Amino acid sequence: MGLKFLVTGGLGHIGSRLIREYSKRDDIERIVVVDNFLTQRYCSLFNLPNNIRYEFIEGDVRDEGLIDGAMKGIDVVMHLAAIVDAPSSIKRPKETRNVNVYGTKNVLKACMQNGVRRFIFPSTTSVYGEAEGVVDENTPRNQLKPSSPYAESKLEAEKFVIGANGKNGIETIVLRNGTIFGTSIGMRFHTAINKFVYQTSLNKPMTIWNSAMNSKRPYLGLNDAVRAFQFVEQNGNPGEIYNVLTSNFTMNEIIETIKRIKKDVKIEITESPLLNQKPYEVSSSKFCSLGFKFEDRLEDCLRDSFDLLSSINNT
Repeated sequence: MGLKFLVTGGLGHIGSRLIREYSKRDDIERIVVVDNFLTQRYCSLFNLPNNIRYEFIEGDVRDEGLIDGAMKGIDVVMHLAAIVDAPSSIKRPKETRNVNVYGTKNVLKACMQNGVRRFIFPSTTSVYGEAEGVVDENTPRNQLKPSSPYAESKLEAEKFVIGANGKNGIETIVLRNGTIFGTSIGMRFHTAINKFVYQTSLNKPMTIWNSAMNSKRPYLGLNDAVRAFQFVEQNGNPGEIYNVLTSNFTMNEIIETIKRIKKDVKIEITESPLLNQKPYEVSSSKFCSLGFKFEDRLEDCLRDSFDLLSSINNT
């Protein structure tokens, strides 16, 4: 009998790619996807590979009965379901905490009650906030400066996810992911690089905080993200937190890469600090020490994203 996986938030930007990549593995028999269609990405269910069994459950991770029932016979859980964009979390701080904290507790509780072997939890490098120098997983929690309810909720969830490791036989691992870029069928354009692709494709200016031009921030290509999930499931050390990022890029580096692809790039510089453009640089050496190699190239990923919108010709 093969492994049985459950992916919450499996129709999202990362999840929609992840559930397709899992079909390439011979050791997986069934994938259960739980999603509440908050962002209405029905297209993520289209044309799924037919060589393994998929089950889809429409529901909320806060629904205790639904989640408990979904866990029967599951070996590995990837808990992606969350409110993930900072602006939405500022508008809805209570709901963000409810989904990202209580929802995670509910899923983790069901895992422990149903004999799930391994629980992988994606957090965010945004838990570091604005920082001097290069930060890593050894940065004390009291020195972390999450700058949004989204980041605050992820940091809170990290603590009890790691605290659950070893209880009832479950192994838990946290991935602090950089800001995602790259294409998937469930793609979103709310993160910086993807948003720049969308704006430029529609002949709109990219709005950038002036002070962020030469400051670095961590980014994670989607191909690397999916590979990282699979890698850590098989090679990660239980009870650990890992920074996962393709590279730290400055806005200048991103803009110059876009200019190599698009001729007419408009930029609007603002003196007002923009959310999620505050500088910090993150080390991924701990994750790489396990043997993982990041392979995504910014320019290649940008070209793939621009190709999706290449038929639009706004002037």
